[in-house]
Amino acid sequence: MVEVDLKNKPKELLELNPYAKVPVLVDGDAVIYESAIINEYLEEKYPNIPLMPKERGQRANARIWIDFCNTRVHGAAHEVLHGKEPEKAKEKLREHFHTLDREMANREYLVGEYSLADITFVPVFTRQQRYGVSVDHSFPHLKKWMDRLLDRPAVHSTL
Repeated sequence: MVEVDLKNKPKELLELNPYAKVPVLVDGDAVIYESAIINEYLEEKYPNIPLMPKERGQRANARIWIDFCNTRVHGAAHEVLHGKEPEKAKEKLREHFHTLDREMANREYLVGEYSLADITFVPVFTRQQRYGVSVDHSFPHLKKWMDRLLDRPAVHSTL
């Protein structure tokens, strides 16, 4: 693992990833970037620890939730921190949290078993104070899901 100063990105990062973003995974001759793609690559490389549902429809649902997080939730969070209308972005983030709260009303995880869909949301939950929108009692189902995720040993050990 190589630490990167995101305010002073080394040229090696640009050589590996034309987006100049982290993370980047180098595995032999393969250079993979974008978190969702890295996650799927690792899931395929280590099939003994499945993190995507077996059934195609459920796999598609997992990808839908991964996309929801990466485009909508992270998009709103980015706007909170860097946009011209942070309060409007916070309201959008709250709307997304309400969507997730409704979705989690009768579920333990997004698509049945714990999956990459759930894992994708962990960074959002660990940065919620930074975004100024807390997952609190106003999102009871979302909060229970978040707590379950953050309490998992593999997640908890990285916090």
